[in-house]
Amino acid sequence: MPQAPVSVTAPNPASGGEATRIVSIDVLRGLVITLMVFVNDLADAPHAPSWLKHVGINADAMRLPDVVFPAFLFIAGVSIPLAFGRALAQGQTRRQLLWKVLVRTCALLVMGVVMVNMEEHEPWAQGRWGVLAYVAMFLAFAMVPGQPGRARAILHVGRIVGGVALVALVLAYRTADGKMMVLGPLFDPADTVWLRHSWWGILGLIGWAYLVASLVYLAVGHRREWLVGATGCLMLLYVAAEANLPAQLASRSWLAWAMPVLLALEAGFGWVNSHVGIGGTLGSLASITAAGCCLGSILAANSELRQPAQRLRWALVFAVGLFLAGVLLDAPYGINKIRGTPSWCLFCAALTTVAWALLYWLLDVRGVRGWSRLVQPAGANPLLAYLLHPFFGFLVGLAGERALGIVFFYRDPRLPAVISVLGSLVMAFAVVQATGWIARAGYRLKV
Repeated sequence: MPQAPVSVTAPNPASGGEATRIVSIDVLRGLVITLMVFVNDLADAPHAPSWLKHVGINADAMRLPDVVFPAFLFIAGVSIPLAFGRALAQGQTRRQLLWKVLVRTCALLVMGVVMVNMEEHEPWAQGRWGVLAYVAMFLAFAMVPGQPGRARAILHVGRIVGGVALVALVLAYRTADGKMMVLGPLFDPADTVWLRHSWWGILGLIGWAYLVASLVYLAVGHRREWLVGATGCLMLLYVAAEANLPAQLASRSWLAWAMPVLLALEAGFGWVNSHVGIGGTLGSLASITAAGCCLGSILAANSELRQPAQRLRWALVFAVGLFLAGVLLDAPYGINKIRGTPSWCLFCAALTTVAWALLYWLLDVRGVRGWSRLVQPAGANPLLAYLLHPFFGFLVGLAGERALGIVFFYRDPRLPAVISVLGSLVMAFAVVQATGWIARAGYRLKV
């Protein structure tokens, strides 16, 4: 789900402006990924506490698991000004950055669709298709080191093999009623059984939000007031989509002179919305990532906010503003993750901002960092950590139902709920540590 991490640096006021790594962003990313693995694992435990379960589509509330995904969207946005600023400083052009954004988005969409389909239906016995699909993704999206050598050559070949294998597996995929994963879905919005356009998977949703926020940042740059305004406009896109703005405009008699254009706009809006939710996916979810860009802009090398006190003050005022905006939009839409309502997005962005501020004060200002080693591997290699968890489940599944019952014994509803919670917590930290071991062996995922 996550994009590859960047080296998060910003001017260090204590060293006269020299860049230093902002540890709090890496640690916050690691904490969020660890929580994500935890709640995903616990989701398969039927008797887990209700506060550790996602709310339903009709609820007007949010619980701990409903905050995790938007927190990562926000952190992805924080990294955009820092990564783009560094790339531009190294001589890359905006056109080159745009190409990288498009490639990264496509990769996330592909992985998201593949994961959604394997969860919807496993075409081969004992999850063999899923295992091979994960292996193909691990190969296809491996990070190739810059320095020449044997590892570089092996990973280059692995990327080619993985890419070819992934294409072959996608073409070989069949649903329970014999449909393919490709060839035709974009032209049949009513057919959402096997390629669900309204649900691109967590990675796909991150891809769309990252694309929109990156385009916004490439357009307006580090102008913070423009970024805040763009965040608000993306949130209003949800309001416009819920009100069916194209149809509203087409019904206005005083716009009769523009009716052909308005009808074409309404048809285009409907077609796009049937494949990518304009209000939710491209609007409110993208606004979370854009809000992250606003925070990231105060940490960029060209920011005028260089002192920790200035950054903390701005972040807390920003969090209050997000919270108040969420309160204003609560009445018409409520708070719900599945519907991607504005209040849910704004409240989660505010909470993530406050979480970063606390970590920034603790880690970067006070220097209390020893405990952060527990989650740093996930922060440094988030995509690998996210994929390792379901991949491990598929691997165990190859040995049969009995093996699944033994390894995931803590999900047994006959055991106390606390056992399920502790078991999922152990699983989450095991995945994080495994991510660190794999990274130390020289492997990283990057899209």
